[in-house]
Formats: sequence, C-alpha cells, structure tokens
Amino acid sequence: MIIEQYGVKLKRITHDDIELIRFWRNHPDIRRNMAYKKHITKKMQLEWFESINNKNNYYFLIEYKGKDVGVINSKNVNMNDMYGEGGIFIWDTNLDFEFTAVLASLCFLNAVFFVLKIFNKSFVQILPTNQKAIQFNKNLGYVVVPGQEKSKNPYYVLTREDYISKTEKLRSIASKLSNDYSSPRAFGNVSDKNLDEINKVLLELRSSSLDGNL
Repeated sequence: MIIEQYGVKLKRITHDDIELIRFWRNHPDIRRNMAYKKHITKKMQLEWFESINNKNNYYFLIEYKGKDVGVINSKNVNMNDMYGEGGIFIWDTNLDFEFTAVLASLCFLNAVFFVLKIFNKSFVQILPTNQKAIQFNKNLGYVVVPGQEKSKNPYYVLTREDYISKTEKLRSIASKLSNDYSSPRAFGNVSDKNLDEINKVLLELRSSSLDGNL
C-alpha cells in the first residue's frame, strides 16, 4: 500500500526494507529517544517484522524528494474502538526534521482519519526527556492521557475532532508549500495483510480512478 500527499510518499514496508530500518533504528541519535535502547540484531529485526506484518499493524517508509528518510507507523490497530498507536522517526540529517515529520504526519493522519476512515483517535508514547517530540505532537493536537502525567513513558491521545481544529493552519501551509490541495491518494492491492475496511476502500478508490479515465 502507498499513500501520497504534500510531496511525501508513504510505502508500506516489506522484508526488503528491514535492514535499512534496523541500521537507522540502531543509530545513537535515533536510539536515545526510544524506550527500547538496546542494539537490535538481524534476528531480532526479522522477528519484529514477522510480528507486525499483518492487518493490525501498518509501518511505512517515508519517501521525500526521492529518498527514503524515515518510518511512520500505526500499530495495534483496534477496530472496535477505532484507534491505533502511532510513531515516527526521521533519519536523514540533511533534511529538516520538523518539516519532513510534519508533512509525513499530516499525510498519514489525513489518510487514516478521512480516507481509510479507520480511526477516531490515535495514541503515541513519548519519553519525558524528548521535549522536541512532545511539542511536535502537541502541535498536531495530542494531549497527555489523564493519569499518565508522571509515567516513565506516558501516552498522549489525539481525537479526530482535535486534529481537525488544531492542524487547520498546518494543513493549509503544507498544501501551499507542496502545491497539493487534494486529499491523500491511497493505492494498493487487496491483501490479507490489510483490514477488510482498508481493502474495501482500496477497491473503491481503484474503481473510481478507472471510471475517471474512461
């Protein structure tokens, strides 16, 4: 599955991507902001991929200006209550972290809230020492979950309503900078690695695209 908007392309990861991700996930600049800080081996990475390569977890490589620059995800998707747990990291130090992360996050959240329509809310966990990430997520509308304030790795929550109101200006800026005023484009084949709800949307989008080309 591929999602595109604002000049960003999100490509669902495959087995071929996991060593690239492992290399950067082990980088000291990335690892220090992660809850799990130990070195990740090839075996551990393969076991991780096999555990998340399913309909309840969605991990995407972030491509920007033709380069793979990071990973964005939503894991442990719960369709009964329509939420997932998000995460993002950018490894390309030649790119402005906040700018790239904002575009990728807006693209992804627009897709899950408005196109795929699988979320009413999203959760993230952020270490209290990672003040940049805390402020970044607050700008998207995330707030700390009540009772999590003193946790060693607290959860923050974002509702669709808060996302709409808090990011109106950000989404407008992203559209102007990228000259992309359309909704996210989602492409992909029907797969047992997708939720039924996502397969249905992909089929509808493909049908609509074919009708538009007639």
